[in-house]
Amino acid sequence: MNNVFLHILVPNKETTKFFGVDYFLNILSGANPLMKYYSTSLDHDPVYRSGPITLLPEMYDFLEIELSNRVSGSIIGIQANPDIYEGVDSLRRLLASLEKFSMGLFLETSSPKLVEDLPKLKAFATKLPLMLAIPVATIDNKSRLFSPDIRLDNTVKLLQKAKASGLKAGFIVKPLIPFINDSQTEFMEIIEKGIAAGADFIYPAFSIKFDSRKIKEFYDIIDMEYPENMIKYRDIYGMKFVWESQNTTELKKGFVITCRKNKVEYAMKDIINLYKPDLNIQLKLF
Repeated sequence: MNNVFLHILVPNKETTKFFGVDYFLNILSGANPLMKYYSTSLDHDPVYRSGPITLLPEMYDFLEIELSNRVSGSIIGIQANPDIYEGVDSLRRLLASLEKFSMGLFLETSSPKLVEDLPKLKAFATKLPLMLAIPVATIDNKSRLFSPDIRLDNTVKLLQKAKASGLKAGFIVKPLIPFINDSQTEFMEIIEKGIAAGADFIYPAFSIKFDSRKIKEFYDIIDMEYPENMIKYRDIYGMKFVWESQNTTELKKGFVITCRKNKVEYAMKDIINLYKPDLNIQLKLF
């Protein structure tokens, strides 16, 4: 079987990061196709694994065994590598297992399937901590570097529906790729639309990361879709494995000012405190 993990629940060694998650759930085979090209600073699991995305039925039993050996009240994190809804149509069974062992949930998804689960998530949130994070990257860029689900229109609709259901929810802005979707205009439109949709928090990843395989695949896409960027990328970044937008200082400034003005959380410690207020942490922004 592809993508076999020694444990379904992987400890987060940096609970003051990654939104206060205690354990990450690795229950699906396969990977987010975008992980073939890059990852970001917000991706706990940056590995691209080829093969189909599947969930074997027995994994639910294995999950309950592991949950029974974890501290009650822990936060279980589901990130988007791959998106959980690529392997299931509903979170019903997962939510039942988490509730059985009194575990909270951090859920990252941009799948439209989320809408059907909102009543279940609302019921879960009345009993246990729940935070929903919706990845968004671009207004309407159709590059292969972005999936349709992380375009702004889709993510705003999901956020609005999540907030209408009374859930704690916000945007994760990722990836920000230099010279492609990192302009001040596009970035601030995403921030402002998220705020208008009722986001409790917004948190961007200002860097993208590679390994030796990812950077080759990334450059191949750039050569096909953005050949005008090839010389700039070679000159500025070359084969470095961490890239940060040259606009980062300007983007951060506008982001922080706008979030403060609208009373939207933007610092990791404050985002964590939205649903895990007993965590005593000291964490600087970015």
